[in-house]
Amino acid sequence: MKGSVKGLVSSSVSILLLSSLVAACSSNSGPQGNGATSATPSTTPSTITATPAPAKTAAPAAIKIFNRVNATVVVEKNPVIAEAEKLANVKLEVEAPPINNYVDKLQVLMASGDLPDLIYNWGGADANMEKWAQNGLLVSLDDKIKNYPNLTKNITKEMWDAVKSVNDGKTYIIPRTNIVNHWGYKVNQQWLDKLKLKAPTTLDEFTNVCKAFTNNDPDGNGKPDTYCVSFSNPTLGANTIWNASNFLTSAFSLPVVNGAKDTDGAYKIREKMSGYIPYLTYLKQLNDEKLIDPEFLINKIYVDQEKQNQNRIGIIYAHQYSVMANLSNDKDSDKKYTYQPVLKDSKGVASDWVTPAMWGGWMIAKNSKNIDAVLKFLDWGNTTEANTLFQVGLKGLTYESYDPATKNITRTADQTTKLASVTSTYMTLANAIDGNGAIIEGADSLERLNIYKTQADAALKQMTVINVPAVRSPKILNLNSSIPDLVKKKDDQELKYITGNITLQQFKDFLEKEWNPATADAEKEYVEYMNKVAK
Repeated sequence: MKGSVKGLVSSSVSILLLSSLVAACSSNSGPQGNGATSATPSTTPSTITATPAPAKTAAPAAIKIFNRVNATVVVEKNPVIAEAEKLANVKLEVEAPPINNYVDKLQVLMASGDLPDLIYNWGGADANMEKWAQNGLLVSLDDKIKNYPNLTKNITKEMWDAVKSVNDGKTYIIPRTNIVNHWGYKVNQQWLDKLKLKAPTTLDEFTNVCKAFTNNDPDGNGKPDTYCVSFSNPTLGANTIWNASNFLTSAFSLPVVNGAKDTDGAYKIREKMSGYIPYLTYLKQLNDEKLIDPEFLINKIYVDQEKQNQNRIGIIYAHQYSVMANLSNDKDSDKKYTYQPVLKDSKGVASDWVTPAMWGGWMIAKNSKNIDAVLKFLDWGNTTEANTLFQVGLKGLTYESYDPATKNITRTADQTTKLASVTSTYMTLANAIDGNGAIIEGADSLERLNIYKTQADAALKQMTVINVPAVRSPKILNLNSSIPDLVKKKDDQELKYITGNITLQQFKDFLEKEWNPATADAEKEYVEYMNKVAK
């Protein structure tokens, strides 16, 4: 699919349905959990049933959609999309920018004012959504949601509460439910084996592996062209060091999400947490010793994964599904890589911060003439029928047999190739039903299912799951809009410190003289909010 796909789709042409994979994602792309703590495949089929299709005599509802779809999927004359149109009785017009510049395209679209009916926002109920709602671009959905049984059943109260506007308390976005992702890291196991090393579990072990991956020619090509670790930036206006690093910040007891306590048991903004300066100082050490990918500051989404698949990077952040999901990019992924837990802190605790299981959400344009039809379509999307269609595909075309209880699926080589061109988890309206996906992406054999389960179970046994509530404290969430220049300056100061362009004292002076005073009111509101929620 080229840079953008836009076109009118007939009943056999397009839908746009969406991470993480992630993979995933999210932000909290799916560290994305609402209390579930096990990665073991469900053995109980979902109880949610499909909304009865409208009478065949009813005209298909015309819906325009804007969403991110992975580049391997061909939306034109797509048989899975055609089946979805038939089952949901819709006719879809889709614009589908590629994932790596979707956020940029979304900004342009929303600024134009010429909006489609249904719009996917990767960041969920973020500052962008708040701005668009305040500008009158989005419809408030509170009075309508109760009329759609699958939306109210599959999307939990915790999720609905997590997306309410911090400005007026209304609902402008429908959560895209996700599986619970446990974010750790994905390591090149072949490099570890060659260098006779084990996957690191502590910061000291991580440092030793970093030095070996960078200096000891793990790929055996005789060239100094490998690095230990890299990051990537999935959103606008956020440093890569926060978006893809919780496997490493855990060693400093530093959560990368709002809503978690510091080591002294108190709630604070990140910049005042005990692990904040030590973590940045450690990144500076990696950078000084040239152990980190020198392009980590500018990597866009999934560039770190691409570099790992090219044998340039040894370690990137990942959740438990990443090794198998990466098979679509590297056919030997299950042989080359292993999923590992976050690093342990100085007390031996590997903190797994888990937020509500959402992967962004769906916004409906206020000027849409088909609001109820769009909601009915999303209601169908939150059924087992829809989830299975988009994750598994069509029997005879993308698979031979499928057992929903065990998630075991058999495919021929041709069917595996076909699957990548017609659907993926990015194509789902809801990526989980009752908290479970239809499949373990990429695990299309019992052998791969066992590899997935073995690695996930081993990682979860080492981690301490900390369920973090969604934070809806207005001032802390609106910093990007209330003090945008200072937020940008703070991001720049962090990177300047890591890269050696300012001293530690200069960085601390900025925090004490500019950042802390400017965020004092927001921090006070945030602390009061969290203490109230925690009771």
